[in-house]
Amino acid sequence: MADLNEKKIIEAALFISARELSLEEFRTLTGIGALGYLQNLVEELRKEYENSGSAIEIITIGDKYLMRVRNEYVERVKQFAQDTELSKNALRTLAYIAKKDGILKSDLANKIGSQIYQDVHEVIEKGFVTAKKAGRTSRLFVTEKFKKYFQQVEAPPQ
Repeated sequence: MADLNEKKIIEAALFISARELSLEEFRTLTGIGALGYLQNLVEELRKEYENSGSAIEIITIGDKYLMRVRNEYVERVKQFAQDTELSKNALRTLAYIAKKDGILKSDLANKIGSQIYQDVHEVIEKGFVTAKKAGRTSRLFVTEKFKKYFQQVEAPPQ
């Protein structure tokens, strides 16, 4: 892997990632310690996409980078987009909610930890879970979208 071009590795990471990536992540990925050098590589890559007239662009969000379809093309191609992308933690939390459909959010936090609050927000936002108020907490249920997306089938009666 030593002879792979670092800029191409960064490009591949940006392409495959559904989220913004930081210079620290590029440092880990490439083994390059100089953040300024990495920043220059990303900037060169960004300019290459800009100068080529590509429908793809690399943008900066805070101190992170994201590869995306340019705004003028989104409307025409959005039907081909992945329906959703979930973080690994949110996917793990979703699996637990699915296993214990109707679980209280407070019980989920006790089982998995307090980081579930962000995960629960993500799976609700993506439409996989609904929350119904239950006293001072909420009861979490998977949605029809979850069942269709994961093609959940009913278990045969025993």
